[in-house]
Formats: sequence, C-alpha cells, structure tokens
Amino acid sequence: MTLSDGINLGLTVLSLVLAIISIVIVILTLKQNNKMIENSSRPYVVMYGEMTNFSDLTFYIVLKNYGNSGAIIKKIVCDLDLSKYNYDTKITPFEAIDNTLLAPNHNIVCAIDHQQLNSDNIEYINFEIEYQSLSGKIYKEKYPINYTAFKKNIIIKSSTKDKELRTISYTLQEMVQKNL
Repeated sequence: MTLSDGINLGLTVLSLVLAIISIVIVILTLKQNNKMIENSSRPYVVMYGEMTNFSDLTFYIVLKNYGNSGAIIKKIVCDLDLSKYNYDTKITPFEAIDNTLLAPNHNIVCAIDHQQLNSDNIEYINFEIEYQSLSGKIYKEKYPINYTAFKKNIIIKSSTKDKELRTISYTLQEMVQKNL
C-alpha cells in the first residue's frame, strides 16, 4: 500500500467515524426535542384542596387539568372513604369519573363536609390518579392534600352594616386586579 492509499484509507475511516458521531448526535437531539415537545403539550392532572368562605366555610376537592391537551381519567383512588364526608352519603365523590375526558384548564369540583373532617381529626387526604393522554401515554400521580393547613388558617370577612354593595364592589375589583 502506498502512502496516498494509506492517507485515503485514513480519511475514509475518519469520515465514517465523523458520520457515525453526527448520526448519534442527531438521534439524541431528536429524542430530547421529542421529550420537550411531549412535556410542553401533555396533560397535567392535579388534585388539590380549596377553601371558600362566602357565608359559611366550605372545603372543596378539585381535580384540574393544567396541561395543554386533554386527559382521560382512568382511575382515582383515595385513602379515605369520601362518601362519609360528602354532603350526600349515598354518593362517593369522584367514584364514577373513570373514562371521563378532562379538557385543558377544565376542573371538577366537589364540596366536602369540613366539619366531619374536623371531628374525625383528618390531617391528610391522599389521592392516586391514573390518566391517559390523547396520544395514549399513561401517567400516574400521587397527591397528598394537607387538610390541616386549611383548617389552621383563619379566614375573616368584612361585616359592613348597610355597606354590603360597597363590599361586593371592592371584592369584584380586587378579583379583577389579581387576574390581570
């Protein structure tokens, strides 16, 4: 083999190695891009608690899809018998939700008897949610709701004799400002 044949062979091998490295880099980049696209467009279904005080304190459990695509709820499991804490004990909250489509920013809300939760000294309500994206991928999430954090916060309301409309007006204005 001559010197020029050796150089050509070396350049050919070097070109082959560089081509293989380039292909590997492209494949890794495509996988990373695919993962980023999936994460930005997938559903993110969350279960959380919320408390309101319009005339009486009311505790809600909220199921919400914060993602950018729909989710099909496959299963929700709670470590607590929620029928005991529902205002209608013949109904268990979220019991019949299997195979329900939850659109982006859509939520399902259920009021829970917070006085019964208090009397039973409930501290946490733990949920396991299994849901499927519209592309078919299955997600499983666990959400603890710290009920103690809600019951140990003080919520006060204004008592404005003969100034109720002013209170309503200020409240609505505050809500609009916070949503800007």
